[in-house]
Amino acid sequence: MITKENNHAEDLLQFIWNKRKLVILITIIAAIAAIIYSYMIEEKFKSGVTLYPAMSSTVAFTDIVDPDQSAATFGAEQQAEQMIQVLQSAEIRNQIVSKYNLLEHYGIDSNSSLKNTALNKTYAGNVSFARTKYGSVLIEVMDKDPKMAADIANDISMFYDGSKNRMINERSGEALEVAEHERNKLKAEIEMIVDSLAKLNKMGVVDQETRPTLITAIASAKDDETRKIIKSKILATDKYGSIYSNFEDRLEYMNLRLSTKNAVYEQLKSDATSTFSHKFTVEKAYPAEKKAYPIRWLIVVVSTISTFLFSIILLLVFEKLKDLQSKES
Repeated sequence: MITKENNHAEDLLQFIWNKRKLVILITIIAAIAAIIYSYMIEEKFKSGVTLYPAMSSTVAFTDIVDPDQSAATFGAEQQAEQMIQVLQSAEIRNQIVSKYNLLEHYGIDSNSSLKNTALNKTYAGNVSFARTKYGSVLIEVMDKDPKMAADIANDISMFYDGSKNRMINERSGEALEVAEHERNKLKAEIEMIVDSLAKLNKMGVVDQETRPTLITAIASAKDDETRKIIKSKILATDKYGSIYSNFEDRLEYMNLRLSTKNAVYEQLKSDATSTFSHKFTVEKAYPAEKKAYPIRWLIVVVSTISTFLFSIILLLVFEKLKDLQSKES
């Protein structure tokens, strides 16, 4: 049974057959143009660096072993995403642009008011960052110079450590100032307590461990002068002993606090001054031997097929317009 759809399909095939010479001619011209165009496109080479982020960004000063603080622990998905954000930062991009003079290398007019926009767009088109299915981060650089592509990729990887260290140093530096102020304040309080205890000692007040020995000492004293001295210590201790004990307890507590603050201070000092590697380099970039762009055969095939289909559609439109004009007339 012949359906309406079959009739339309036969009509379409008949139409294409009738116009085959024109369609073939247009397709051949498009294929030739695509071949010429593909050879006019500047060749580019691709190089890449594969990195794993480190879990820890600092060196821990505590005695407690925390696996997340180990320098040998690989980072997870969160650290990989953070790494990509830092790699995409303007700080690293500007360092690369400056070192390799990319404004001139990319052929961008330095006098143009939109030079930075053009530069950033070209850079984004040639440099890419992506997280792999294995949790690593891949840096890929395209350039007409294969050595420059590899050098840029390796330098981006190197600048990552510097950029992250700067951020950690700046943030830790602010916290370090606060920690140092608190530590110095605590030290001053401890010195005041120590001075107070020293004054009480001069007055004859003794600590809790020494107090029980005073009675024995006065009993075994051989002369009145010694007994007098010991008795004065007993009287001073009876009068100011509780104050002395309070100072002792407070001093012990303050020393424990100072120990904690010293640990915090040393940690922040390390974070504010040290340069630390925040990545594991799986594979460095090397100059590519073959071009990665353009893929000429793909350009020709896609252009040829697209032109073939477009020419048929265009001829159908023209044919339909002719039919409508004839009906109107």
